[in-house]
Amino acid sequence: MRISAFLRASVTILSLILFILPGCIRSTSRISIYDRFRVSSDDIITDIVTGLQWKIGPDRDFDWYDAGIWIENLGGNWRMPTHDELEELYTAGITTLTWGPFDNTGWLVWSVDYGRRNMSYLFSFVPYDVFLGRHAGAPTGQRVFVVLSPPGYWINAQRTIRSLNLFGFPVSRLYSV
Repeated sequence: MRISAFLRASVTILSLILFILPGCIRSTSRISIYDRFRVSSDDIITDIVTGLQWKIGPDRDFDWYDAGIWIENLGGNWRMPTHDELEELYTAGITTLTWGPFDNTGWLVWSVDYGRRNMSYLFSFVPYDVFLGRHAGAPTGQRVFVVLSPPGYWINAQRTIRSLNLFGFPVSRLYSV
């Protein structure tokens, strides 16, 4: 008698867990790109997760030189994104299939890597074909995005690097030279 009551209670608890668990998993899933990125009236896209603000360049091909000129003409503190910042967009769901607010007809975006001698790189937003590489020849599908960091963004990065240094982490390992 006692075993059957225990068995019934166990089955009931297990059933509840199996019923509730899928709902919990769904509720912690990735936020939609349409909820994560907010577009203002002046076409500035704000990432509510990272605090970064983005602007999309004209929907035409850019080489590295033209991208730099376009960014410089914007004025202010706009800068070219790093590979990691573009990878964060890709991880959030921004791809050539789902550009969302980053809509354009390209598939490569210029990025900068301050830790390398040759700083110019292209980030591919083609699903399952993400790469970071150089491009020689005429630009095709190459676009430019700019990013604006929230207050304290770089200061926090510097603090992280200093903390790593204090604990003996070789900061040179952060860069691939």
